[in-house]
Amino acid sequence: MRQVTLLGPLDGVDLGAEVAAFGVDGPVALITAGWEEGERNDAEVDRRLGGGSRNLNLYGRRLDVLESDPDYADAERLLRTQLDELRELYLLRLRHALAGVDVIRRRFAEAQRPLGPELDGAIDAVRTLDQTHAAAIASAYERFYTQHPPHSRPSISRHREEVAGIVAGCAAIAIAGGHVGVLNDCLHLYNLAALIEERPLLAWSSGCMAVCERIVVIDDDDPAGRPEELYDIGIGVAHGMVALPAAASRLHAHDPYHLAMLARRCAPSACVLFDPGDRLELQSGRPADLGAVGVIADDGQVLRGAHAA
Repeated sequence: MRQVTLLGPLDGVDLGAEVAAFGVDGPVALITAGWEEGERNDAEVDRRLGGGSRNLNLYGRRLDVLESDPDYADAERLLRTQLDELRELYLLRLRHALAGVDVIRRRFAEAQRPLGPELDGAIDAVRTLDQTHAAAIASAYERFYTQHPPHSRPSISRHREEVAGIVAGCAAIAIAGGHVGVLNDCLHLYNLAALIEERPLLAWSSGCMAVCERIVVIDDDDPAGRPEELYDIGIGVAHGMVALPAAASRLHAHDPYHLAMLARRCAPSACVLFDPGDRLELQSGRPADLGAVGVIADDGQVLRGAHAA
């Protein structure tokens, strides 16, 4: 059974001890693609992992593919345009749907009436919107990879073979954080979900987001006022959960109604908070003990310890 450990931000974390806990002997394949141009500035993480890690250089490889294969680069730009258009329409509809939920909630509160099926219906409409958007993203990717199969592109095939060769010589894999969109693109391009199937996996910060089935982005202090959004489709290593790293700085935990909406939108997946010091192990791809982290309950309370299990 593959071992998977997910962590919050690395403040005070002993990465070497986490790797040692896997009980394996050999180098760690390191993924820092989310750092973009700073991908190779990995000396500190390498030291904390115990030294000798092998950076897969996924971001640099992706840049090489886009430079050496102009046709693929043009096709990917078109894909990004299509995804941006889908997102723009989704956010427009999402704002209206969330506003509708809030209007109904306030009306019931002002009338001092218990919340009824009207509110449930409005929330279900938001959930349906999220699900429809996820399906649209998946369809866009499927069309793209059907029309431009990576295995038929020499530049991608070469890099995939090189990455697979490096991973084959490593005992474990570590995925750092950074820009989750860039990281996720690189993981998909080089088919990391298949490569890491048999090896222990350690991920932290937005690396936890990318290994889930769905990526939900939250920033309650966003100047543009963007709501929590279903941002992308992850590589699906972790099931039954949505990872929310650095929640203490991104999520308004003082608003139970706001958190309850988020929990109901993500259900049946659990909203798992990863703050500094948080640690979660997976068994068969699912959380082994939610009591080890913070979880948002259906009533908007943040549960920790035995209450979250």
